[in-house]
Amino acid sequence: MSTPPKSLLALAGHEGPSTGKVYAEEPVWRCGRTGIWVVESHALVREALLRPADFSSRVSLSALDAGFPAADVEAIHREGGARWTRTLQTNDPPSHRRFRAVVDRAFTAGKVDSMAVGIARVADDLLERWPSGEPFDAMAGYASPLPLRIIGDQLGVGAGDFPLLKQWSDAAIRAIGLGATPDEHRDAAHCGVAFQRYFTAILRDPLRQPPGSLIALISAAATNLQPALTLPEQLSLLHTLMIAGHETTTSSMGSILLHLAEHPAQMSELRDDESRLKLFIEQVLRVHSPVQGLFRVTTREVQLGEQLLPPGALLSLRLGAANLDPSKFVPGIDVITSREAPAHLSFGVGLHHCIGAALARRELLIATRAVLQRHVQLRLAVPRELLRYSRSVMTRGLLALPLVGVPHDA
Repeated sequence: MSTPPKSLLALAGHEGPSTGKVYAEEPVWRCGRTGIWVVESHALVREALLRPADFSSRVSLSALDAGFPAADVEAIHREGGARWTRTLQTNDPPSHRRFRAVVDRAFTAGKVDSMAVGIARVADDLLERWPSGEPFDAMAGYASPLPLRIIGDQLGVGAGDFPLLKQWSDAAIRAIGLGATPDEHRDAAHCGVAFQRYFTAILRDPLRQPPGSLIALISAAATNLQPALTLPEQLSLLHTLMIAGHETTTSSMGSILLHLAEHPAQMSELRDDESRLKLFIEQVLRVHSPVQGLFRVTTREVQLGEQLLPPGALLSLRLGAANLDPSKFVPGIDVITSREAPAHLSFGVGLHHCIGAALARRELLIATRAVLQRHVQLRLAVPRELLRYSRSVMTRGLLALPLVGVPHDA
């Protein structure tokens, strides 16, 4: 594991703690370049997540990123769309509870169970396009389109428009990860306007809303909820769900496939034992957290560990580092050897626990099982050092993963 300088911006694309000694010596430190406080220990990250009254989620890009072209972004939305409304990820109680209550009904255990057949069908369809014995980009051909098609169906998006969802989601992710250029921020704003126009048409046409789908549920909340959801609130909620609905699964699926390619002997063990496969997925989620960090801002002077933080202090809670804290987890454990589900923070904890965690787990289980059933072995088609990850302080995922799959009947 590399050891970058202790700067938050240097953690873009990095996995785990800033340094190996950070947990014991300096679990809370301040980035000199941005002024943002960085929290890395499991106990303190978890504590901050569980104290929303002190550590608010109402953080703005203009406060985080000095290069954010606020006036330009405002003008783009004013001329072409609506301003985003705080709904889930960047909202606090009591307002947060109103939106959470709407989407909680879309991700019940029964709803996720009913989606399993469709997920398996998509996995099989994508695997049919994986050429035997030839290099294949498993990110572009499998890890990304699988959850994108599932969330796209839930949002009433036609198959031909799935690439638009990917374009809009990627633009938003680039903008919130710090380090985006002014042009990238403006591009994200234009993509946001395009998103709003596209989904306004679906929200206004019940015939384009599949029965029981996520968009049908949100559309119904415009009249059935008291107070009713406004159009900007519906659009903001859909935008959040579009991103959250596939980003985590895509990144984690890439990590799973890379691990299987680097540890081919483990494929047979996982293929024959589904309980072990479920634990394996949890360990991959922990060790290779798809969300490396979340931002918070203090609402008052507050103590976190040994650090006294002033009101208005910006924090980056490093989930990836917390998931590798040696005081909580055995260092260097092979993800296949553990027999206990880890108490990781990859889906958050508390009132902001990931709304789609159950769906993401089901997608990962079905998609991984399908790969194991189809292939006896996976091999990297390029040297490991050529693999590249997204440059963000919030998320981390492979940009491409060229693999060669060896089918069982080869």
